[in-house]
Amino acid sequence: MEFMPTIRFAGELPFTVVLAIALLAAFAVMWYYARETRTMASPYSYLLPALRAAAVALVIFILAGPVWHRRQEIGTLGKVTFAIDTSASMSMTDSSGSDTSESRIRRATRLLVGTPEHLGLVDQLSETHDIEVIGFGAAAPVPLWSNRDEETLETSLQLIAEDRRTNLASAVSAAIVEVDSDGVQSTLDSVAEESDRNTPQANAQSSDESESESKRVRSAIVIISEGRHNLGPSPVDAARRVAASATQVMTLGMGSEDEPVDVGIAQVIRPDSVAADGRLSGTIIVKQFGMTGKPLGLRIEHQNQTVWQHTITPDVEGEIEVDYDFEVSSLVEATQQATVRGVSRDAVALDLRAVVDSGVSSDSVGLDSGAPGNLMSENDSMPFRVAASVRDRRLLILDGSSRWETRYLRNLFQRDPAWRVDTVLYGPGTDMPSVTRGSQSGQFPADAEAISQYDAIILGEIPPEQFKHADAALLRHFVSRGGGLIVVDGRYQRVRKLAETFLSDLIPVNYAGGDAVIDGAKILPTVTGGEQPMMLLRQSENSDVTRVADMWSRLPPPQYVNQVQPQAGAEVWANTVSRDGKPTPWLVTRLFGAGRVFYFSSDQSWRWRYKLADELHARFWNQVLSAVMQPPYSASDSFVSLGTDRVEYAAGDSSLIRVRLQGPTGKPIGDATVDALLVTDDRVVATVALSIDDPSRGTYQGETQPLDPGAYEVRIRASGFDSTALQATTPIWVGTPNHAELRRVGLDKNALMQIAQAGKGSYFHESSADQLLEQLKPLSSGSVIESDVLIWQSFYWFWVVIALLTAEWLLRKRAGLV
Repeated sequence: MEFMPTIRFAGELPFTVVLAIALLAAFAVMWYYARETRTMASPYSYLLPALRAAAVALVIFILAGPVWHRRQEIGTLGKVTFAIDTSASMSMTDSSGSDTSESRIRRATRLLVGTPEHLGLVDQLSETHDIEVIGFGAAAPVPLWSNRDEETLETSLQLIAEDRRTNLASAVSAAIVEVDSDGVQSTLDSVAEESDRNTPQANAQSSDESESESKRVRSAIVIISEGRHNLGPSPVDAARRVAASATQVMTLGMGSEDEPVDVGIAQVIRPDSVAADGRLSGTIIVKQFGMTGKPLGLRIEHQNQTVWQHTITPDVEGEIEVDYDFEVSSLVEATQQATVRGVSRDAVALDLRAVVDSGVSSDSVGLDSGAPGNLMSENDSMPFRVAASVRDRRLLILDGSSRWETRYLRNLFQRDPAWRVDTVLYGPGTDMPSVTRGSQSGQFPADAEAISQYDAIILGEIPPEQFKHADAALLRHFVSRGGGLIVVDGRYQRVRKLAETFLSDLIPVNYAGGDAVIDGAKILPTVTGGEQPMMLLRQSENSDVTRVADMWSRLPPPQYVNQVQPQAGAEVWANTVSRDGKPTPWLVTRLFGAGRVFYFSSDQSWRWRYKLADELHARFWNQVLSAVMQPPYSASDSFVSLGTDRVEYAAGDSSLIRVRLQGPTGKPIGDATVDALLVTDDRVVATVALSIDDPSRGTYQGETQPLDPGAYEVRIRASGFDSTALQATTPIWVGTPNHAELRRVGLDKNALMQIAQAGKGSYFHESSADQLLEQLKPLSSGSVIESDVLIWQSFYWFWVVIALLTAEWLLRKRAGLV
């Protein structure tokens, strides 16, 4: 295959500079020459200056060094993609004392580019393979260079390893090859069967099969990394899919398996919110290598004041979990003192920071970093934020009997000072045989105002014969406006009747089969559910899907589960798996308007209390309530209430901003033009137009564009209000440092070997790059022939200039100027 020739420029001056000089010179020549030909007849008046100017421009253009480049492919080329990890762990030097040692990413670049004494991998393959180089980290892989580009490889690989996470799966998946319209794809291990084509059996195949074999796509991706995967789906699963798409996965390990000497904060586990008069408790995960037996100081700071501290002396290397617990009432009071007069806060954002201090200088442990006690000073501290709720949350429990699940949930939240719980039990066998509707405690909410005072509702097996269409409309209104609904199904089939009649659009499941229920052997989160913070039953699980699933599988199983199927658009976060291996949804969820609905197909979570009391049961249900509810408005003044869905975001996330607007008399204003302003250092950096949510309540909401890292203050601007009247503001933080990338930075050889094995390839260490080269060479049965013609040194260029000058001389002679 021959590609269309291209023109490249090899001069010392940039092409644009030479072009500008040539055009200026041509214009000057034409202007000067035109004085002589101005009075001549056409075409001599303009043709003569044009010929002279063109000749001058071509002579000057020699400075650009134009080169006529041709590329021709003979046979079938193998495709090799080199994927270089650009995450922060690749900036390690694997050295404890030399300042001049190369980082992993520099060594990886050198393996591809080569040195004056030794050709790189790319140079040794470029004549027989189609080569591409990509970079990957936390985001999608980015193309860096290919051997079809005009840029040199060395120029394109000026890389900086700074990404805060590593998604190996995205790099592996980037190698999936598209099937050509007349080509055939197969796995690369069939390359090893190349010799089989010469057997008598192979020669007996049809000519069509031979043609298909000759067009077989042969490709490989080489993952150049230390192998630490901490973002996205499993790279092993991705490698299996890639291998099925005719691409082989090779891995090239960079660095040493030994962890460098380092101390740091790996993670701070904390709740999203806490009661203003309560205690904040959680876990700090500290990593340490090379500091065994030495005291490490831990502390949590608020406004540069230490609010908690502890000292540990680790006896083993790795990660250590340290629990913390302290009161927040004084912190809330100190934060509120800075609040502008006239502004009240329902939630206060506590800006905290966890710090570890080894008390040992880097020189004493042979480090090349100036940070005390570790190699990477950036993970010595980690900021985190928690919203302290000043207003009590309100929960409504609706059920038709006092079953065990209802009793334990009511007791759990009634004991929590941050909650106000109203329980309405009605129906046959209860103290309220017939439901009473109204706005008082113990009554079913009778109107939108009564139901809107609650943050979440737990709906149990209420009598369907006492449920009305007006009740269903109220529940829809409640959820669509941001309320949280939790449906806990039971054995009496009452929820089923509601789902099939009044609430078919709200409850996110359809019932399968008859009235029978099945025994559930165990509960297992799905892939989607395992990634949800709500599903973490222990603080130390750290969103590891495997550990999360293992913990769930050891829970006491439910004795029965309703057989349901998720509706379109709903997500299954957990299944029960029966003794015969059949799964059925246990936890199904779906967004409904601005709110969310959770459906549980069994009411057996109270069994988790066996021998553990509230350790798992209380943690899970508190996380369920936090996940299903919208946070309250955090700040209010006389005219506006303002809130965001979170106080802390990852870089690139969007913030949901909610506003309630009212006039001087307290009447809701639902027809104003409202904007949210994001302010940094008293400078407006973004404006978000809010749309009307509910005119009758004067509520508005809007979503920001993906946010850049930084600290922001959210302010409101509304038509009809002076800028000084709307004083309520709320802070948000974006891009809090994530130290997942630095938890372990040593080479994970086993992970890379598993990826290579799943991708039907091989693993190599950087010291064995020559062996990798030998594995890649057989992928290609063709070659690339490239040729360059130095146009500016060729006789063609010279003859063009001579032809222009000759034509000009002949025309001058004909015009009588010679």
